[in-house]
Amino acid sequence: MSQDLFLPADLLTRHCLGIAATGGGKSNFLNLILKQQMMRGGGVIHIDGKNNKDAIREFLTLAKQHNRWHDVRIINIDEATLSNTYNPLLRGDAEELTTRIMLLIGSGGDSFFRSQAGKGLGAISGLVKRMGMPFSFADLSVLMGSEGALRYLLREGPKDTREYTDYKMFFDQLLEADRRTGAMIVNEKKLQHTFGDLLGRLSAYTRGNARDVLNTYNPEIDLLDAIKQNLLVYVALPMLSKQEVATDFAKVFLSDLRTAVGQLQNVPPEQRPNPTFLCLMDEFSSYAMPTLAPLFEQARSANICLFPFIQTVSSLSDKERGLSIDFAQKIIGNTWNKISFVLKDPESCEQMSKIAGQALKEFTSKSIGENIGFASGDQDASMLRTSNRGRSISTSTRVEYDAVARPEDFSNLKPGEGIYMGQRGVLKIKVPLVKLGRPTGDIEFPRFRMPSVPGLAVAEKYHMFSATGS
Repeated sequence: MSQDLFLPADLLTRHCLGIAATGGGKSNFLNLILKQQMMRGGGVIHIDGKNNKDAIREFLTLAKQHNRWHDVRIINIDEATLSNTYNPLLRGDAEELTTRIMLLIGSGGDSFFRSQAGKGLGAISGLVKRMGMPFSFADLSVLMGSEGALRYLLREGPKDTREYTDYKMFFDQLLEADRRTGAMIVNEKKLQHTFGDLLGRLSAYTRGNARDVLNTYNPEIDLLDAIKQNLLVYVALPMLSKQEVATDFAKVFLSDLRTAVGQLQNVPPEQRPNPTFLCLMDEFSSYAMPTLAPLFEQARSANICLFPFIQTVSSLSDKERGLSIDFAQKIIGNTWNKISFVLKDPESCEQMSKIAGQALKEFTSKSIGENIGFASGDQDASMLRTSNRGRSISTSTRVEYDAVARPEDFSNLKPGEGIYMGQRGVLKIKVPLVKLGRPTGDIEFPRFRMPSVPGLAVAEKYHMFSATGS
């Protein structure tokens, strides 16, 4: 007899890991999870590797079905008209912000120039945070490429602070004497060498649709508030058309999420999300990074369930993406619930079979033997008659360990079927079809006119800096 699989809140906060090959029923499963979360009034962040309008329509349709449309927020850096505003640089201290922004250039490249960029960015972030002014990607881009903007910060920053001293030391290292006038000016080559790589990556977020979505001082979406208020946040990643930009943005977004989780740990329990907040991370291995491992440990105390989805187990240890076997082990170890749909990769089938474990099983074998003896007749030697007949039956039983789920069990799953592994045991599951119809028409979602908030605004003053040089 079939029965429902129920995961209580204390088990959900032990996190989940999903794995599925393309076409195995993952999308329907995610819609089912979203449907159930919306029904119980819970919040969700859904990071979706598919940036298409049909996926956004499905998310909105689910929300409407459960009277949650007003809770929807969308982040879509590829199409500003289908996005709320969001600024991932508003929360966190200077060190957190520096680490977050440095994610854009990864861990590769020349270590010296990477170190210089980190020091310079730390000095800028520290002083701006001390000034108490929000800033944006556009502001950073101007500061990293304009002597006038750097001097503006030098004039406006609070002088009697450690942050100002650190910034002044960084600024002085960029100076050289002008050959004609003798005045101290910024060496443009030094500035370029310090921030060149980072400026190139920042440019993707300072123009076009991404600029309109990400560069505001009072955005419609604040991750900490979204989690507290159980909002439904859909993050559309343009993985197919702009994979590098999408991957970098996902890393920055998750770094902001980590800061929000850290802040949630310091608030009273009644201010943490209830019911358990859910974070679905599709195509997780595309933007996974070693610094995410602690997030799985911290999120539990904030009553947040992390639910990454991958296509192969080996993708969690992809060295080309800066991952390792140690990282894979941490993710697998910190996700107590695992759900697999059909797998095509033999190595993943083997790994999931090992994760499912072994159990003592009883094997019984039976053997049957029969013998017949003949003797010659009394009158005719050619005549034979039965002399005796014998039959033996033996049964043997042995107990040994065997795989709970064999590798072929994972490769032979049909669409909609899955295998759950966790505290509830190892169970074969069937996912009911979530019927959404075919939502069409214009995409409507909640938008908000946010009050104006003053910020650093050096991007707005760029023409003044370029004209005067100061």
